[in-house]
Amino acid sequence: ANMNQQRYSHRIACRIITFLISLYFFSVDLKSQTPNMMLMQQESNTIPPIPEITSTLNATSENNNTSFSSILNEYLTLTAPSPTFTLVHYDPHFLGGFRNQHMRFVAFVHKAVQHNISQLLLPSIRWGDVSQPGRSMGHEVLFDVVYWNKRAGEFGLPRLVRYEKNVLENKSTSGELIPCFNVSSSMYSGLNEAKWRSKDIKLRQYSIWDYLGQPSDKYAHCKYTFDEMHSSSDGGLTTHLVPHGGTKQSGRLWWEYDALQSHRMKRDVDTGKYLDHLPLEQAIYKLLIPSLPIRRAIQESLDEKAIIGTASTINKPTVVALHPRIEHDMLLHNMCSKFMPLNLTKIFDESIRTMPSFDVLFVAVSRALVHGKPPKELQRNEGLLKIAIENMVTLDQARKYGVFGTKEQKGIPMLESGTSTATKIKFPVMEPSNTDGSEVVTAQSLGVTELVASVVNFFTALQADAFVGVRGS
Repeated sequence: ANMNQQRYSHRIACRIITFLISLYFFSVDLKSQTPNMMLMQQESNTIPPIPEITSTLNATSENNNTSFSSILNEYLTLTAPSPTFTLVHYDPHFLGGFRNQHMRFVAFVHKAVQHNISQLLLPSIRWGDVSQPGRSMGHEVLFDVVYWNKRAGEFGLPRLVRYEKNVLENKSTSGELIPCFNVSSSMYSGLNEAKWRSKDIKLRQYSIWDYLGQPSDKYAHCKYTFDEMHSSSDGGLTTHLVPHGGTKQSGRLWWEYDALQSHRMKRDVDTGKYLDHLPLEQAIYKLLIPSLPIRRAIQESLDEKAIIGTASTINKPTVVALHPRIEHDMLLHNMCSKFMPLNLTKIFDESIRTMPSFDVLFVAVSRALVHGKPPKELQRNEGLLKIAIENMVTLDQARKYGVFGTKEQKGIPMLESGTSTATKIKFPVMEPSNTDGSEVVTAQSLGVTELVASVVNFFTALQADAFVGVRGS
């Protein structure tokens, strides 16, 4: 039964991912109601439009003259917690690649809205690097928390808040209790960071919920259900932190997200189109934008002079984004690989060569998972290994000579910015002590280069004039 569930989840994953990028931005028409059900009722109320990601990226130049101390102060002000129920993600990090983690984040936010929880504990939300097991990065480094918090109320979404022990914990009148959240590890309920963030642990084999509240004499107060939360009326609990997550196999968040997509599995009888995401997910797509360092890096990578050359007379190049699924893990995927084109040469010939003229092809691909050492399972499959090697050669030639280019004649310039851009970004640490912004971290120092590259690729693709995806991309 578990195997069947996993196969089903993979099949649904492939079907869902097909639509995500093309449905990213919408004119959102939200529903008016009480906070805990704001996104569900029939009575509608049009929300003022939020700027598209393009305008947000272009507006970053206005922030260049803003001192870091001003940016930090605004961040600290808008993320200050209130003494109210706050959803905490108790898993070490989200599971899967970036898009799968995004789905789990949607489910996490939905759970808060469903239970009228107005705050998410920011340091508990971490995004993992699928190529570096155990490595992860905080949500506030990857995404613009200030932008989210400024507009969250309009959409009935919870705020992202920092951890402050005196505000969120230790409500007992009978003496001190051990805090449920560990600031140094960003782990909940005494979970051992050395164990749960080890590169050797297989998180999908464990139900971390079973390990909460251990040992019971210290952390029993940290483990409770949503039913207990509601029945307590916030009076019988000693912490405002409400645990949610789940890692075993696909994990609870995956199945919760899967349930949110159930209405989208069939085409509309009249239009033949698939239905849109729920308003809550549309709102998340609007508010979840990259952090300022990533936005600036994307702008620089899309500079037409850097792409085409200083001699270019093109004011604004026409950019086409291609999302081929040719990484080693996708070649081996037990479901998606059965219907996706796997050969990059054929993808170029069948999907790109026939397009109207354009100036630049942006290829969203993980360099590490195309050029890295093939896993043993791939090495044992002669047919797939041959395709993997050919894909690597084709990508190298396109990078060197342009798509369809040769040593004698240049082809279409190819932009492949993910990994190279990710390695250049410096992220200032958003802590009160870092007043001048001199303390920074990098994707390389944290071991999450491919995670940051995936974020760069995704949001770069959104700037393109056209998007080309293979089935399942």
